Amino acid sequence: MTDAVLYRWKLKPGREAEFKTAWTEGTRRIHAACGSYGAILHRGEDGLYWSYAAWPDEVARTACFANHDWFSQDCFKTMQACIEERFDEIRLGVTEDALEPRDMAPDVPVLTTDRLLLRPMTLKDAEGVYPGLSDDKTMTYWSSGPLTSLEAVRDYLTWNIRSATLRCWTIAKPDAPNDALGWAILMNRRVGVAEVGYFIRPDSTRQGYVSEAVERLLEYGFEALDLRRIYADTDPDNTGSIAVLTKLGFTLEGRLRDEWETHIGVRDTLLFGLLKRDRKNA
Repeated sequence: MTDAVLYRWKLKPGREAEFKTAWTEGTRRIHAACGSYGAILHRGEDGLYWSYAAWPDEVARTACFANHDWFSQDCFKTMQACIEERFDEIRLGVTEDALEPRDMAPDVPVLTTDRLLLRPMTLKDAEGVYPGLSDDKTMTYWSSGPLTSLEAVRDYLTWNIRSATLRCWTIAKPDAPNDALGWAILMNRRVGVAEVGYFIRPDSTRQGYVSEAVERLLEYGFEALDLRRIYADTDPDNTGSIAVLTKLGFTLEGRLRDEWETHIGVRDTLLFGLLKRDRKNA
């Protein structure tokens, strides 16, 4: 059952704008790292500031604050500096919920290949994939530039893990299941259609791991999820990605001009598609 918490603060004169900016950033970080439902900041008629924060349950909230040293971070230090008086928090247990339903992340089953273990992605995978996500060459054709900190990588992974439209598998070896070599992703786009994405860190390239992992996802997508179409888009100069898609039987379907604005400029993209009936005919 969803839990909620009410916080109350009396702010120091003239610190309202500073407090709201810090509160917004702190709430964003907690939501990204811990999967809360978010929070709302209110100002009461008496001048006190109230915050209502909602969580999936008390276990998730407790774990979030036990596993992160939030109050050592700058935005939380700023919040504390703006507060003149802090009141006891009030915990609320939800008995009825009339809000719009919240989609949950889809199930991600463990899959295997001859050489690989494909398991659900976790935040612990951040350290494994950080060398790739921070590497200029690896990130050349990504939609954004290299990530510069482990915290930024965790935020990025959290968005994937918590999404209600993504299934994210970490690519690992069976004898080293906790060492994330990369990932493979199926993104729900519409009924019967998904987009595939993939990433491999620099020391694991040119070994066929991406092709092997994506081939297993294609099998799962077409058979277990009964998809009719899986597609991918890639930069026209990304020869490695194009080779993977061609090897797996994807058909080049078109070129979208000036589709992406990235850290290397405005880029075209190539669309590759694969139909369920294509694989049956093959």
